[in-house]
Amino acid sequence: MHAHAYQRQRLTMDSHQIGTLIRDTRQALGMRQDELASVAGLSTRTLSDIENGKASTQIALVLNVLDALGIQMHLLPPTLALAPVTGEG
Repeated sequence: MHAHAYQRQRLTMDSHQIGTLIRDTRQALGMRQDELASVAGLSTRTLSDIENGKASTQIALVLNVLDALGIQMHLLPPTLALAPVTGEG
């Protein structure tokens, strides 16, 4: 019988990766920072901080920006973030 080992998949993004995703999506949509900031309800400076991966940015503000860009973020409980790995055993 094969034993199943579980390995946690890296499902998280760091603040720099999230910022890059936001900037790239904004640019692909042809939006300026001030336009996106207005739609997301925050200042251009705050949006700039988010796009540059400043760790102190509040998650609620990041979620507002993602929503304004139409990016959906799905969170999974830890048990669903485990991937089965088959091995000899």
